Amino acid sequence: MNDHHLLTKDEFLRCFAEPMCNVTATEGVVVDIWSYVDGLDPANLNITKIGDVAHVYRDGQARYDQVLLYTEFSNTFVVIVVDLTHEAVIGHHLLDLSVEYGVSSKH
Repeated sequence: MNDHHLLTKDEFLRCFAEPMCNVTATEGVVVDIWSYVDGLDPANLNITKIGDVAHVYRDGQARYDQVLLYTEFSNTFVVIVVDLTHEAVIGHHLLDLSVEYGVSSKH
């Protein structure tokens, strides 16, 4: 995919199917996301930095991988969504766990 698609909340939510499985530690990369990531402008997402992989989650139907990338904000990630069937990046989403799920950065 040459263009970049910012997924709406509804589009992003359609990429979920319980149970979500943490596959961060598994070997093998389905799609090299980095050329897609390199084309993103962090300023368009109101962040200044897109970092390394924090986690990778696979939906319960093994349709999508969600690759969470660190940003400069605690509990805020750029999520690259990979379509496993077509082996392609379908888009990205800015996920703020504090806003979406009430996750606090304080312990």
